[in-house]
Order: sequence, then structure tokens, then C-alpha cells
Amino acid sequence: MSLVLYSSSSDSNDDESDAKHKTKRFKPQLPSVNIRLANEFDLSEKDFQTKNERSRLFPHERGNWALSIYAFAECSSHLDTMIDDLIEIFDDNWKRLMELHISLSKTIPIRFHHIESIRTGLQHELSLSMIQFSTRIENVTILTNEDESTSFLVFTLDQDRQFAKLIEIIDKILCEHRYPSYYENPCFHISFAYSMDKSRKEKLPKDWKEKCLAVLKQYQCQPNAITIAVDDIRLKAGKRVYQLTKST
Repeated sequence: MSLVLYSSSSDSNDDESDAKHKTKRFKPQLPSVNIRLANEFDLSEKDFQTKNERSRLFPHERGNWALSIYAFAECSSHLDTMIDDLIEIFDDNWKRLMELHISLSKTIPIRFHHIESIRTGLQHELSLSMIQFSTRIENVTILTNEDESTSFLVFTLDQDRQFAKLIEIIDKILCEHRYPSYYENPCFHISFAYSMDKSRKEKLPKDWKEKCLAVLKQYQCQPNAITIAVDDIRLKAGKRVYQLTKST
């Protein structure tokens, strides 16, 4: 039984007035969510805006992070020049992508507390099972994203079997966390330019395929232009990038 001290009404009013000035509600300080994880680096705000100015494929929700897994593709000087030559075939509505990569998962919304678990799971499985390899550029084509808002100029790649082994590892970890696996029959590629122009299809040069093939043939004698090492697998969550394997 709790004890209550009763007083006169005047005393009570005075006490209540004093209590209002003396008593402050305690507000516990929340822990910071800006936790640094291993093998992590941030994209600068400028880079993030440049690489993410295209439209979202899903609405932003508080607590959700956009996650993707990919192989980083090093851009040699010969590859850099070849990309410039290819983009010149098209009009100014096609913008160059600053970073090259090979997608190994869909871009999906995940909860923050799943990031570290997925990262460590992937890092462990890749350290056990991944065999580093190289892929070659086979052709140039145009792909469009799921909502058809953006089209991409892409290099199609060989080594489907090696990529399929990587996808199997990644899908296993994502499915364990109840996230979707990759496409059933993916086209492994490197996007190097994009366009959001609504009339982009009508503006394509009629002979763009032939011109792109001619450029590729010019660089066949330059291995650094058409051969890509697949040894640096990364996970991107929001603006944070985690290196899952270290290139040698």
C-alpha cells in the first residue's frame, strides 16, 4: 500500500507549483545509428548524388536502406577511351556513368539491422567458395529497367557459368534473410551510360549496332579494354559501401 501525505489546499497548491519548477521529465538519449562496420567506406555526397540521380524503383521508407551487391569493374585507360568513343555515336541525352560494375543482385529495400548479418554471411561464403576470374566484353546493347524509366548502354559479358556460381552464393544469403533472389536468367553486363529521355528510342541512330561493333573491333588488340577482372565484390547499402573481397 502506498502512503500519501495530505496537506491543506493552500499548501498543496504551493507544493504543486514548486514541483512543476523542480521536476523535469527524464529523456534517455538514444544511441547513434551511425555505426561503422568493417571494410566500409562512404560515398561523398557529390558522388552519391551523381550516381543516384535516376528515379527510385521503390518508395523511400524510414528505416529502409537500398541494398545491392555487385562486382566492381576497374576502368583502364583503354576502356575509358573506348567508352567515350561509343557514347559519341549517340545524342547528348545519354550520360556517362562514373563507376562501372557488374550487378549480382537486385536493388532491394532492407532493414538496417540486417546489413551486418548479410555482410558477414556473404564475406564468409565468398572466402570459402569464390574463385576469382576474368570476363571479356562481347558486345554492346541497350537494356531498360523494370519501370522503363531509364535505358542503359551496356557491355554484355562472357563467363556465364562463373557468374552463376557467384549468384548462387549471394542468393543463398539473401534468401536466408527472406529477401528476393536475382533474376532467373540474368544478362550479365556492365552499364556505362544511361538516358531518361522519353523519346530516346525514336532518337537512336539506325546503324548504332553496327557502329558500336566497329568500335569494339578497333579495341580487340587492347586486352585492358575488353578484359575485366572479377575479384572485388562489394555490398552497397544507402551511401555506404562494404568491400566483401579484396582484389589482389
